Amino acid sequence: MCTDKTPDPIMALQTRLLGELPDDIAMARDAYHRLAGEAAGIMDAKEFSAHQAACKAALGHLESLIKLLRWACEGAGEVDDDAPAKRNVDQLIAEARSTLNRA
Repeated sequence: MCTDKTPDPIMALQTRLLGELPDDIAMARDAYHRLAGEAAGIMDAKEFSAHQAACKAALGHLESLIKLLRWACEGAGEVDDDAPAKRNVDQLIAEARSTLNRA
């Protein structure tokens, strides 16, 4: 139990994540974009398969960061499950998965 003298470590973590995760997500998104763009230079099936696996891993990492940001926002009372921003993120993740599955 936290008192006025001992800060809540979960709240402290959520506050820290709220400050850091937007930049982390932007960096992960940029790295994914660069990685996905490298497919044009891949010629054989083995290289393409490894590249696709790397893209899926990068997308999973990005999705985990977004979920972590949602958790931090919920702790701060900033997320509504019906909010347009949440639906947009969910749609982007679904579209990216669909694109990877077609490749």
